[in-house]
Amino acid sequence: MTTPRKPTPPKDLATRGRAFWSQTLDVFDLSEVEVQLLMECCRLLDECESLREAVDREGTTVLGSTGQVRVHPALGELRQHRLALGRLLAQLDLPDLDGGALKTPTQARGSKAAQARWAAHSARRSSGG
Repeated sequence: MTTPRKPTPPKDLATRGRAFWSQTLDVFDLSEVEVQLLMECCRLLDECESLREAVDREGTTVLGSTGQVRVHPALGELRQHRLALGRLLAQLDLPDLDGGALKTPTQARGSKAAQARWAAHSARRSSGG
């Protein structure tokens, strides 16, 4: 019986995307669909890195067409890329190393709130109230 071959990273990946690709596939066996999602996540990571480098190099503001100071357009693009990356990672639904799914901050807050409600409910029941 042979072990499945680990997919090779796409040639267009840069350092950050290639690292995430390797780290993910070292831990998880992904289906073909999951590999495609991983590929897009890696590309978005590389694009985020490039946008961040542009802001680091050029600053957070630029001059507009009439000489006015405006926010660097890469900041808006970076925000959009991060949102898209979050959505793709949620679709990829990788489990954490304890076996549960990785949670977004909203999901984590929801879980914490649900656990608090359950603890309060259990305490009321055990005290007879």
